[in-house]
Amino acid sequence: MRYHQVMRFDLSQQAQLRVGLQQKLSPRVIQSMEILQMPLMVLEERIEAELESNVALEQTETSETGENPHASDPTDPGVASLRQDPPPAGIERFERAAELHDRSEDDESSETWREISRRDGEFDPHAAAIASAPAQGQSLEDLLLDQWALCEASAPIMEAGRILIANIDASGFLARSVEEIAAEAASLSPDAPSLLLLIEALKRLQSHLEPAGMAARTLTESIVLQLNAREANEPHSAEDTRFADARLLVESDLHELKSNRMAAIRQRHDWTSARLEAAREMLRHCDPAPARSLIVESATIVRPDAIIEYDSATDSYTGRLANGVLPNLKVSEEYLKMAKAKRTDAATKFLLTDGIRRAQWFIDAIEQRGATLLRVVNQVIENQREWLDLGGGSLKPLPMSQVARAMDVHVSTVSRAVAGKWVETPRGAFEMRRLFAQGTETDSGADISWVAVKAVVDEVIAAEDKSQPLSDQAITDALKGRGIPLARRTVVKYREQLGHPAARMRKVSSAD
Repeated sequence: MRYHQVMRFDLSQQAQLRVGLQQKLSPRVIQSMEILQMPLMVLEERIEAELESNVALEQTETSETGENPHASDPTDPGVASLRQDPPPAGIERFERAAELHDRSEDDESSETWREISRRDGEFDPHAAAIASAPAQGQSLEDLLLDQWALCEASAPIMEAGRILIANIDASGFLARSVEEIAAEAASLSPDAPSLLLLIEALKRLQSHLEPAGMAARTLTESIVLQLNAREANEPHSAEDTRFADARLLVESDLHELKSNRMAAIRQRHDWTSARLEAAREMLRHCDPAPARSLIVESATIVRPDAIIEYDSATDSYTGRLANGVLPNLKVSEEYLKMAKAKRTDAATKFLLTDGIRRAQWFIDAIEQRGATLLRVVNQVIENQREWLDLGGGSLKPLPMSQVARAMDVHVSTVSRAVAGKWVETPRGAFEMRRLFAQGTETDSGADISWVAVKAVVDEVIAAEDKSQPLSDQAITDALKGRGIPLARRTVVKYREQLGHPAARMRKVSSAD
């Protein structure tokens, strides 16, 4: 009995120790993960906020050449008397820092360190930069996540919905198939939602998100969703066929509508001109890009987080970080000395030590972000050399799990490193996630990405005889002839995503 009691005691101590370590490391680890996931522009804002809130964090001015070798040590008793009059450099700034600390406990006070500085007449270049910068609204993803958060669903459904929302494009459509999304999610985590769960979440998204038509996989599906929503909310009689007719038009006659072949549509359905016009009027109220109403149009600024450059002398590619716009940060030497000074009281030392620790953690997190991002870029260079040389259809499948194994990190680290970030390459600027495309296998056993497959579809259509354009089945056969087995419905999806109409609409007569 005594042995079991002692063993339980030892295990309890070990458990408490582990919990204590987790609690001690947790804030730092969480901060590091957050910084890693931030694109460059977001990181700039975070640095500004950190400079606002932590007086122990300073920006190194470009004019600085290093530490002053003649600076006096406040801990040296021999110079202590010389430091009394005039007061220590920056002591007023520290007093205002203490004032901020005291005010932070007052609910009625909202003054920040920068506001206290401005109040006392100091020029603040950081605040000036923020004031002159244009305000940024919420992204489409954030707007949709806010809506989704109000949905009443189980935790697995909510998580699946968030994954799908991350794949909704600027028009409101799913940028990839649910199968591709499920495959990527499974490669990132063994606990990722299944395909069936994602499909169920998609149904909930389509019924919950506003405006109607969001999260559709095709234009037809989006318009049908919009018609269904309007029919459910708009009073109409049982004899009113406009909604059913409009759905039938978009499901079976979309190409004829685009070609303005009204006579053929009337003949097929045996409709009067008035009935067809009433159905067309219903379609005019539908938005082919429903997400446009959610976001205010503004100039899109793409800031690459990394740059891949070609060196013709060595015939090689190198990667570097685009961190030139980030300020150089350091822990305040002044506060380091004050924290070590014997005459500094305990309360002030606690305030200083806490700020210094947070400043060092923040600087370390930024350095770790850069190192991890650069390692990921180097993996892209190593695995996508052919694409960097040739572009287009040369992009190979590059699962994040493969990169994670090569870097000896968890796959979630790679996912965070590329999330929302862009890379400038000799082929142009691209979202980094695009370079980690999933793919398929050719008949010869070679891997080929879905991006490359799309490029081949585009190439086949571009090379066709415009007087006799290829049908979707002919394109499918052409791909098969190149060793790329693809279902006809997938060819249709890629053709539409590339902006190519059906064969009869691409036909150009010899007279033209």
